[in-house]
Amino acid sequence: MRYYIAALIIIVLSTGMASAFSPGDIEWGTAVSGTLYKGSTLTSGQYVVKAVQFPSAVPGIKDINGNIVPETDVDPSVLLELYKNGVLTKQLIMNLQSEPFIDPDYEVKVSATGFIAKNAKEWVYEYYNPSATISIQTRGTPKIDVSVTTDKSAYTSYDDKIVTATVTVTNSGTARAKNVDANLDIGELKLRGGDSSQLHQYYNALGVGASQSFSVILVVPELIDQKSYVLSANARGIDVKDLEYKAVTGSVTISISPKQNYFTVSKAVSKDRMYLQNTVLVRLTVANSGMFDAYNIHVTDSMNDNFELKSNTSLQWDYPVLKAGESREMTYSIKPLETNINGFTIPAASAQFTVNNKPYSASSNTFTVIVNGPKIVLTKTVDKKSVNLSDDVTVTVSINNVGNIATKAEVKDSLPDGVSLVSGSMSLDSTLLDLNSPQTFSYTIKMNTEGEIVLPPAVANFTDIEYRGATRAAKTSDRPVITVIDPSKITPVPTETPAPAQTTAQETPQETTTETPLPTETPEPTPTPITPGFGIALAVAGLVVMAKIRRR
Repeated sequence: MRYYIAALIIIVLSTGMASAFSPGDIEWGTAVSGTLYKGSTLTSGQYVVKAVQFPSAVPGIKDINGNIVPETDVDPSVLLELYKNGVLTKQLIMNLQSEPFIDPDYEVKVSATGFIAKNAKEWVYEYYNPSATISIQTRGTPKIDVSVTTDKSAYTSYDDKIVTATVTVTNSGTARAKNVDANLDIGELKLRGGDSSQLHQYYNALGVGASQSFSVILVVPELIDQKSYVLSANARGIDVKDLEYKAVTGSVTISISPKQNYFTVSKAVSKDRMYLQNTVLVRLTVANSGMFDAYNIHVTDSMNDNFELKSNTSLQWDYPVLKAGESREMTYSIKPLETNINGFTIPAASAQFTVNNKPYSASSNTFTVIVNGPKIVLTKTVDKKSVNLSDDVTVTVSINNVGNIATKAEVKDSLPDGVSLVSGSMSLDSTLLDLNSPQTFSYTIKMNTEGEIVLPPAVANFTDIEYRGATRAAKTSDRPVITVIDPSKITPVPTETPAPAQTTAQETPQETTTETPLPTETPEPTPTPITPGFGIALAVAGLVVMAKIRRR
């Protein structure tokens, strides 16, 4: 009796250990479904279901509608074989009333979700082809992902004080994860405060698609050289069966540079709002406010393409040394070429230098300069690009003000040698050009010489406004090109004379391929009238005789 009780206790304990989870806690993945015929299979992961047998075929009859149906109804069912990794693990007979099959380990569930009707033609002998709709579901499992991010990717020592690092754990699997541990490895960096326990977080459960995050604050180290630091995070958890899942390590690299406020580059202009005719002064200042001398200073500047340089400088300056506390100033003048009420961007200046035998660089700020004034658009077009000599061509000149200040303008055009005016005016008298109110004039010309004629540009003179008084400015159009052709010099294309028609006999392959010179042909005799009834035979005989004569 004692042995029986001890054995019973062992069985109960072992059963309890095997049932560490409740079947109600199992989460199933997405079903894989398919219609199976005899011998066909359905696969999901490491599991394969094969349809082995259906109920036998039966004789068929016609119903009152003339359809073939089984003589007696058939109860649909199917014999299935379940394989795991190619090994047969279970044979199942399933019908519409069958409960889904779940293996003892709760790793796979097989269901019969549909059959053909019990009176379907497919049960009849000559049409026998039954099928069943089967689905496979495998147990859902967690998939733990972990990432680490920082508030910036680059930091400057002394200027930036802290780094905020955030660890995010996500379950992208098909079942919840339990007892999730997440850890952050900060390497050489230091926490701003508190102990290392804040680098570890624990979550009781993480549902499908759920995320959890935690952040820590680190101190930006004081550096004299640039250095990179790697932050990495890892996470793990278990499923309903206490199986462990680990995340692929997530990491981020941050760069920390030494503070460079000991050397500054600044750039400014005398006016940040000007008119088209203004010339403004650009001032660059490089200053060493650090504790060490700077050597081999090379300063480079550049211009916006909408300005022209009015000073004699290459926009590059070199200084052998700039002692601590010293500064240098450089100036030059520029003048705008276009108007822009939204402003042109003035590019930054840069400097390269050496401190303590290490190379460094610094840049100035960028800023915007607004340029007010008229902006003249002058166009010149022709209605024909290619003409005959003495043909008329219409020239159209248009002027428009797309700036932000009205102006007075006049336009004059001219003709090159070999071109004469037929009609119209070639100028526009002084007129007020309001904004976006184009003025146009046209005239007709005639080409007196052939070749490629390049028309000169039209020229517009207009008044450009300043704070005090007015100045004159000019704008030119493009130069249309006209090709002039002299029709009298065009050589007519000769007309080809058709070749004389050849006889049928001359088109035979023997005559076209031979290279032997032919003898002088004798005139052919007058054909002899053909007696009715012998026409075809006599015609063939005549052709044979002619062919022999030609071959002699």
